[in-house]
Amino acid sequence: MKKKILSVFLIAVMLVTLMPCSAFGAIKSAGTATNTSSLVSSENLEHNSVKVTANGSSLYVEVETPMKASEFNVNVVKVGQKKSSWVCRAYPENMGGYYSFDFTVPLYVERAGGNLSGDYILMITMKKTGSSDSIVFYKNCAFNVRSGKFSVLKYNKVINENNRIEKLGAKKSASNFKKTNMSDLKTLLFRDPVTKKVASVTKSKVKYFKKTADSVTKGAKTDYEKVLKIYEYIGTNFYYDTVAFLTGTKQYIDPYRNLYNMRNKKKSANSQSGKVATTCVGYSAAVVALCRAEGIPARIVNGHHISLGDGGFNNWSTESGITKLDHWWAEVYVDGRWIIVDATPANSNKWNRNTKKWDYTGLTNYIYLDPTPEQFATSHLIFQIRGVN
Repeated sequence: MKKKILSVFLIAVMLVTLMPCSAFGAIKSAGTATNTSSLVSSENLEHNSVKVTANGSSLYVEVETPMKASEFNVNVVKVGQKKSSWVCRAYPENMGGYYSFDFTVPLYVERAGGNLSGDYILMITMKKTGSSDSIVFYKNCAFNVRSGKFSVLKYNKVINENNRIEKLGAKKSASNFKKTNMSDLKTLLFRDPVTKKVASVTKSKVKYFKKTADSVTKGAKTDYEKVLKIYEYIGTNFYYDTVAFLTGTKQYIDPYRNLYNMRNKKKSANSQSGKVATTCVGYSAAVVALCRAEGIPARIVNGHHISLGDGGFNNWSTESGITKLDHWWAEVYVDGRWIIVDATPANSNKWNRNTKKWDYTGLTNYIYLDPTPEQFATSHLIFQIRGVN
């Protein structure tokens, strides 16, 4: 009897040990926001950033982007609401290789009913050249207006928690995340959502990853440029499976299956005519597979993404369920540091398996390619780096 009790105890201990530390250590609330004067989306991507500065009774925004568009539209969304209020239209100036524009959000916004007051989310949409459709370019800056004065909101508790886990990740050698056969991620990324069988990653599959990665990164001179091309490739071509996300079923995330079926125009449960649909795990799996094929260390990260869209726009003060795991992304090691690569919000491509409708936007932004910690923390809270905690 004592042996049986001991065995049960040891099994329980093993189960607890195998569970991610984040299941116990993730913060339960984002704390109180502090007011700051500015937010910069990226400091390392050349001519590719959004800078927001609070200037007393206005909010000044400067944008540099390689995205070609006929116009950009600036909107503000009151926190907790779905409907945005149009502020102004901006026309980008061709700077030779990139586009630039700036604008000012004034205190008085007619379509918002007068003077702004309270908490808001800044959202920028764009119309690609030759298209009349408005697609999201940027929607991740939280700000408030109090007594006629603008402030950018900063959640230090979220930033500090993300930094804490990143420091854990920095202690583990990047060489641990270079396996081109993805053996360390096999059970996570290669499991069939219907049969539950885990596919083997054969030598021929590894060769296919390399062949595809070489094609995608052709012309890149540095690892950073290779990562940029991989981000653009996934952000241009992958579609988001909305039904799989909402139901939590049939999430086809196998990177070999998705890349092979897409590139060879194979028809499957989630692909047809050169199009493939998956969820955030699938986007991230493809990024990791292609980066590793190029010898670039890459790993999978999970956590919580703030609600920004159909259910209403939130900041961290109004977000509920921040301990719920609902998003995955990648990190890659270049130039002696780990950088965030979240290709899922790089487009607004959508597939609805019920209606069989494919909606294509192509690549729309680079906001979550190597973002600043402050930009990243506007919407992402890290729980776990696979292989670290």
